[in-house]
Amino acid sequence: MKSSNALIIQSGGSTAVINRSLAGILAESLKVRSFSKIYGAIHGTDGLLKRNITDLSNISRSEISLIGKTPGAALGSSRYKITEANASKVLNVLSDFKIAYLFIIGGNDSAANAKELGRISDLNGYKLQVIHVPKTIDNDLVGTDHSPGYGSTARFISLATMGAGKDAQTMGKSAPITIIEVMGRDAGWIAASSALGKNNYHDPPHIVCVPEHITDHGNFINQLENAHRKFGYAVAVVAENSRNADGIIGSNEKALHEDQFGHKYFEGAGFHLSKLAESQLKVRVRYEKPGTIQRSMVSCISSVDAVEAEMVGTKAVQYAMEGATEVMISIKRDNLASKYSSSTHLIPVEEVADQVKYLPDNYYDKQDLLPTEDFKSYAIPLIGTPLPKFANLLK
Repeated sequence: MKSSNALIIQSGGSTAVINRSLAGILAESLKVRSFSKIYGAIHGTDGLLKRNITDLSNISRSEISLIGKTPGAALGSSRYKITEANASKVLNVLSDFKIAYLFIIGGNDSAANAKELGRISDLNGYKLQVIHVPKTIDNDLVGTDHSPGYGSTARFISLATMGAGKDAQTMGKSAPITIIEVMGRDAGWIAASSALGKNNYHDPPHIVCVPEHITDHGNFINQLENAHRKFGYAVAVVAENSRNADGIIGSNEKALHEDQFGHKYFEGAGFHLSKLAESQLKVRVRYEKPGTIQRSMVSCISSVDAVEAEMVGTKAVQYAMEGATEVMISIKRDNLASKYSSSTHLIPVEEVADQVKYLPDNYYDKQDLLPTEDFKSYAIPLIGTPLPKFANLLK
């Protein structure tokens, strides 16, 4: 039975599977004929405020299928913060389009926007059901076992680390050390995933730096040098906001950019550590920064991640039809010993907004500067098919 109109927003950094969630919302909406009209905001909240809204009501199932296989945000994204100053304008646009259901696909900042929209609509007596559909490669959303988007990026980073390790080992004296800087904002989930292909002590990475634990420069250089001496090469993976005793490494310099949510972006901890290592160890140090390819490489999509990203979109419509509002779809890991599976439940969005899920202490060894077996047990099921095994003639 049809009801009022629905609007879908994609927000924040894209993932390789963000459009699977969009496809899930669209397919389920067409299946149950839930809404009179289904709209999409072009470039997120920014497009909403500019009334740049497209009608998706007559989209075909074949196009939905193609959308689900496409990287980036099909509707376009933005990092626009909803505040009391612009909330009334947002409500006016929603009212003009008769929006009763709002689906926001995004991460931490999207949760904050969902919370604010729910609060403002309540205060103004505007009937609006707000559903936050989780998405972030950073895996830092609280209240969920993991976030759609993380498994695919974790798979990419683990494969990239394995490949970079073989390259460094191959090049030997001419370029024996590689430092890879990865995304993750204030949490070390992505950096930790670089160790998922590490089966022996000589496999890369040999050091992983995460924001949750202080990186002592002297200790970092010593362990990098030790790995180089033992194995003939060394690979370190550094989270972008890794810290030393003075704060984020490199933050004493001017920020390259600061978004509306107050997140500052610096040259990068990996860049500074690579320069330090090169000057002290007197060898060539390669500095690699995958950038946005770590969240858009479709060839590295995790089969588990793809299924779950679509699942949260599908469930968002079902929960909305049951009356849910101001909630996030949460993924729960089922307790099955033989095979990984998951299900969903709801968590109030106010418990998610402005919170960060950090890497637990038992997932990281502060002495070895490496993720633990507990972390691998957590993350390996999320990356889908098993990682490849490589030959090693250079022992």
